[in-house]
Amino acid sequence: MRIKLGDLTKIKTGKLDANAASEDGQYPFFTCSKEPLRISTYSYDCESVLIAGNGDLNVKYYNGKFACHWHKEVEFTYVYQGKMRYQVNDKIYELKKGQCLFINANTFHRGEHINKEECKYFAMTFNIHFLANEEELIYKKYVLPVIYSKNLSSFVCLPENKLEKKIIKQVKYIDKCYRKQNLFYELEIKEHLLKLWQILWEVFESEIEIDIDRNYYKQLIKIKQITQFIHKHYAEKITLQNIADNLHISISDCSHSFKKFMKESIFEYILHYRIQQSLYLLQDKELSILQISLKVGFSSTSYYSKLFKKYMKMTPKEYRKLLKN
Repeated sequence: MRIKLGDLTKIKTGKLDANAASEDGQYPFFTCSKEPLRISTYSYDCESVLIAGNGDLNVKYYNGKFACHWHKEVEFTYVYQGKMRYQVNDKIYELKKGQCLFINANTFHRGEHINKEECKYFAMTFNIHFLANEEELIYKKYVLPVIYSKNLSSFVCLPENKLEKKIIKQVKYIDKCYRKQNLFYELEIKEHLLKLWQILWEVFESEIEIDIDRNYYKQLIKIKQITQFIHKHYAEKITLQNIADNLHISISDCSHSFKKFMKESIFEYILHYRIQQSLYLLQDKELSILQISLKVGFSSTSYYSKLFKKYMKMTPKEYRKLLKN
């Protein structure tokens, strides 16, 4: 009789990246590094087995919401059951059972399941160097043009499309290989990844830019630096001048670049991120709403509550009650 791990225990993943760490934090913060960092809040209060998510080959499961983030790895998400909503840059996707989402490297994204029905999905991220080393012709000819393509930040693979169905098939093969972990399973996974990449080219050859847009990549790096600064200092008073000085760029360049790429102003992003961080603090029953609002950078409880209701469609107190249920 075969028993699934999910039948024995709950499987969850962390929602924060390393930028949320705090040197003087009270709690251990487990990331992909060998040694745990520190953080001022906690997300779980239970006995857990923690498995690092990143590396040369990164295959993992998510359960529930996860924060807006980006990473240098390519990501594929396949929905086995239920529905999911993804925001990728300025695009919104609603994934249904049997559909697969491709998210390119260095692309901002966040996702959540969108109804009360149980959602089961497989999220696979892998480092592009797993396909080939930078010095290899394969990397320069077939990997870089995809990674740097402005027209290929994300797309949904539909099972009704013959070529896109082949991509889905390879993703499911990789999931199966990882679950079984037979002898040489890593080689099997690499074989399927190379095949997956080949099909990717067949489907989107017209969208892939052979001449790499280096300027676009520089813009991506700039946006990442801005968000990293915000994630580190969100609880403090942040001005455009602070951010621009940190990046050694002008205020107008800082503001314009962010708004053009993220489709929202830096100020709006800061407010979103503060509300997002307050969700974790609301799990701590010892903290009052006032304390939480101050910890995430709001000087007024009423303003925090007003914004919270705007974004979450409920008050902080109502959200906290939901956590008890």
